[in-house]
Amino acid sequence: MMKIGKRVTAVLLYLILVSLFLGLRIGELLDIGQILLVFAGGMMLYMAGIEKGDWRKRRKPDWKMLARDAVYASFIVTFVLLFLMLSEGRMAGGEGDLAEGMAYDGTVGAKARSFMRGIALNMRPLLYGICIWIALGGDEEKKRDPGRKKETEEEWTAQEAFRRFLELGLTRREAEIAVQMCKGLSNKEIALELNISEATVKKHISHIFEKLDVEKRQEIMERLT
Repeated sequence: MMKIGKRVTAVLLYLILVSLFLGLRIGELLDIGQILLVFAGGMMLYMAGIEKGDWRKRRKPDWKMLARDAVYASFIVTFVLLFLMLSEGRMAGGEGDLAEGMAYDGTVGAKARSFMRGIALNMRPLLYGICIWIALGGDEEKKRDPGRKKETEEEWTAQEAFRRFLELGLTRREAEIAVQMCKGLSNKEIALELNISEATVKKHISHIFEKLDVEKRQEIMERLT
C-alpha cells in the first residue's frame, strides 16, 4: 500500500510539473467530475469481474486489474464526451455549449480554436485512465529462486496462456486457475495463490474440465496449442 501511495504522489507531482513547464493551468488539466467517472467506471468493471465466492476470501484489491478496468472506463467516458460534443455541441466540465454549427466548422479562427479546445477538454479522461494505470498497475517485484525462469519470460507465458484460455470459453477466474494448473500447482497451492477456498478451486476445475473436454490436469496444457 505504501508503494501505491508513493506512485500516486509521483504521478500528481509530475502532472503539476508538466503543467508548469508547458504553461498549462492545472485547473484545466484536472476535472474532478471526470476523474470520479473514470474511477467509478473502473470500480464497476472490477467488481463485475470478481465472482461471488471470491469476495470473502479476497484479502486486498487486485490493483492491477482495477487499474486496467479504469483505463477501459476512460475510453468509454472519452467516447461519450466526444460523441456529445460532435452531435450536440456540448463541451465537458461545464465549459458551456458550442455555438450552432461550430462543431462542424473547419475554418481557422475563433470557432476552430474553440472546437479544438473542446476536443482537448473531452479527452482528459484518457489522461486520468493512464495515470491510474501508472499509479496502481505497476508490476510488483517478486522474489524468485535463481533456478527458475526469468520473470519477464514467465509472466509473458502466463499472459499468453490466460488469453488463450479465455478464447477457449473459460471465465476469467477459470482461466487464472487453468494457468496455475499448467504451472503444476496443487489445489491447495492455487487456493493460497488466488486467495480463495480450496472448495472453490475444485468447483472451478470441474467446470474447466467440462468446458475443455478433458479428464486429466495434464491434458489442459495441450489445449493451448
